[in-house]
Amino acid sequence: MLALRELLGSRLKFGLIAAAIGLVVALTLLMSAMSEGLITGMTGAEGSLAGDALVFQRDTQLSLERSILTRDDLNILAVAPGVSNLYAVGHAMISVDAGAGVFDARLLGLSAGFEQLPLVEGRPPQSPGEALVDITAKANGVALGDPVRLSPVDGTLTVVGFTRDRRYVMSPVFYVDMATWRSLYVAALVGPAPGGSSAGGGAQGPGTAGVEERLSGEASIAAVRLDDGVTAADLAAALGDRYEVATPAAAARAGNGMPVMVLAVNGIQVVSLLIGALVIGIFFYITTLHKTGQIAAIKALGASNGYLYRQLLLQIVVLVTLAVVVGMALALGAGASMPSTMAFDPGLGRWGVSLIAVYAMALLGSLFSLRNILSIDPAIALDRAEH
Repeated sequence: MLALRELLGSRLKFGLIAAAIGLVVALTLLMSAMSEGLITGMTGAEGSLAGDALVFQRDTQLSLERSILTRDDLNILAVAPGVSNLYAVGHAMISVDAGAGVFDARLLGLSAGFEQLPLVEGRPPQSPGEALVDITAKANGVALGDPVRLSPVDGTLTVVGFTRDRRYVMSPVFYVDMATWRSLYVAALVGPAPGGSSAGGGAQGPGTAGVEERLSGEASIAAVRLDDGVTAADLAAALGDRYEVATPAAAARAGNGMPVMVLAVNGIQVVSLLIGALVIGIFFYITTLHKTGQIAAIKALGASNGYLYRQLLLQIVVLVTLAVVVGMALALGAGASMPSTMAFDPGLGRWGVSLIAVYAMALLGSLFSLRNILSIDPAIALDRAEH
């Protein structure tokens, strides 16, 4: 094949082109993995909740921070049409002191469903005061078996296990049972007694017992499993305007400025792909310009525009494939060197889409060269070459 012979005959030139394209591919893949990691870090804990729908308090705009459901709400939802079963989820913001310094974290209480959390090591919580923690908390000095102090509620949690991909607003999540969550949530509202602990049955401040009694059975939201054939939209229609309903993925991307963030991230990726197409197109356009005399001679021997363009496409596919290998290696190497708290998630699906887009943009960029091939007149080009 003419295209392959030319590649082998000019290894240095085309090797440099492949390396340059590889850097573009690496940039594209890095942007994809970091943007996906950013979204996972912002919404992973909420978006991965097991269930067909999440139910929020009305008029909270699907905000986990603002929603609160009473025991009566949970009872109403349990018997709502299409609901198979549900479990309560509680949310609170906490500060954690693991000895190496204080860091922000999120507290999620689950009334059931700890099996949905992938275990990296350890075990799920089995009694009040125990926590299963996202593994990124290790970067802040949290270790298996450690008792960590919470502030300003003066509570203590014992870390019994680690999970992964469970962060919220880029903070590690501490999963506890609902009794522990409620105790800490109440302590955050009214404050613990001096010298007391608000987790594991410690002393509580004035009025705390009364508040906890009133909040007994309450939760932030409910994770609902639906009967076969029933959708989140069906449940929302059945409940009317009493609650807000969304799938976990939709709810996760609705709050904390996520719509704007997703739009910005997608825009950056589109721009990087367009830059890649322009770079690849310019490389091959310049290469085609330098080969005007050769193309004219081949045309004079009877080669068609279609044949020449097919040879160009073959070169592009070979070089982009080499560039993809180089780019993936560079992107994975860069990702491996990042700290565990860095937002980096090289999802196969997302990378697959990015690589397909790279090939598509490369073929689109080849149209620059096609225009030049079509414009070459063998007689005129050869005459210019002789003079």
